[in-house]
Amino acid sequence: MLEEKIVHFVEWKKVADEDLAKTLQDVRSWGVTDIVAHPIWYMKDQENKGFLKKVAAMIKDAGLKTPACHALWGKMFDLANEDEARRIASMEDHKAFLYDLAEMGVTTYTLHLGIYRVNDSFEYSWDQIRRSVDALLPVAEKTSIALALENGGEAMNELRNLAELVKEYAHPQVGTCFDTGHANCYSATSLFEILDFMKDDIVTCHMHDNYGSYDDHNPPGSGNIPWDKLIAALKACPRMHHAETESGDWDQDSWNKFYSVWK
Repeated sequence: MLEEKIVHFVEWKKVADEDLAKTLQDVRSWGVTDIVAHPIWYMKDQENKGFLKKVAAMIKDAGLKTPACHALWGKMFDLANEDEARRIASMEDHKAFLYDLAEMGVTTYTLHLGIYRVNDSFEYSWDQIRRSVDALLPVAEKTSIALALENGGEAMNELRNLAELVKEYAHPQVGTCFDTGHANCYSATSLFEILDFMKDDIVTCHMHDNYGSYDDHNPPGSGNIPWDKLIAALKACPRMHHAETESGDWDQDSWNKFYSVWK
């Protein structure tokens, strides 16, 4: 059931470590209560053990919570990675991160598919995705974190396959992430058609705007998405945990635009 909550995305890759605490305090001063946890923290923790715990303490000190997280991303972490040895190794990173995130209160973990053609078919990719979900699901059950498979630039048939795959699992810890910007610019049809067949299993959403030709990751108002209609539809999704902002502009003005359309 959807909480009346939006979780704000901050591009932590662009924030120096020494500015973390102040940035968190600034974000809280805007009225933000929840932020998206970032995979860059996991990567830094691999180089400097204890980094993630320090960040978690800073988040708590700032009066913020982290109910959502974008998974480790990039081709090597995609669910359908064609390099089988790399895919298996990446699942171990995903699992370790999920355990860390559980301690931070995360409830949704958004994953990229990374599908590709083999002999003019996507069948092998979907088999890889199933293997990856099967590998992650026991940890998702233990941590009570929902795996949210995200719509990207896939064709409509593959997006329908995504929705059907999640229905096949029929599991509370397997769902989808509806990305508004991807739906608006990667499909020749209305984003609402994609939303319609994904809606039953959406557990989180990434909200950003564009003009339908490029994945701009703009705040609302810098694009052609009809936000009033979209927000009403998102709030009606029966499995939604929360909504996430995901704009490259994450400053106070951007936050205010997201907050305004959400409320």
